[in-house]
Amino acid sequence: MIKMRNILVILSIVFIASCNEGIEPLPEPAEPGFSGTITFIGNWPQDITRTHIVMFKETLEDSTDFNIINLAYISEEIPSGVSEYQYDTFINASLAGLEPREYAYLVVAQSKTESLSLQRKDWFVIGIFCNGTDDPCTGRIDLSSGDILENINITCDFDNPPPQPPGG
Repeated sequence: MIKMRNILVILSIVFIASCNEGIEPLPEPAEPGFSGTITFIGNWPQDITRTHIVMFKETLEDSTDFNIINLAYISEEIPSGVSEYQYDTFINASLAGLEPREYAYLVVAQSKTESLSLQRKDWFVIGIFCNGTDDPCTGRIDLSSGDILENINITCDFDNPPPQPPGG
């Protein structure tokens, strides 16, 4: 009888010690994000009304792929005329909510329209993210759960813009 009691006491102690947080769900994986520097080379065009960092989930095959459902991230507006802009997806977002996955197209784009437009023809890509292994740059970026990537830098050369996606 004493042995059974000792076993129950030991099991109770082990059970209590192993449940130091009680019964609660596992924590949600942290939202991924990234940060870096956008460097602008050359003279800013005078007729630009807005500049943003934009990331798409899927490749832009034609103008219909430039839509709100395909957008994964839009930065706040980048001030005109700057030579450098530091950003962080957790701080400088107008549209965010990143999930772990591979994203097809991370770019800096400009528009000349007075009001915000979601039409491909109104945007011009001035810089594409290069991960160092893709040549030519594709703009692809892979975010795993909890990733917080640094040095996701993009160079925008106004005198030598990258190839434009279809539909412009």
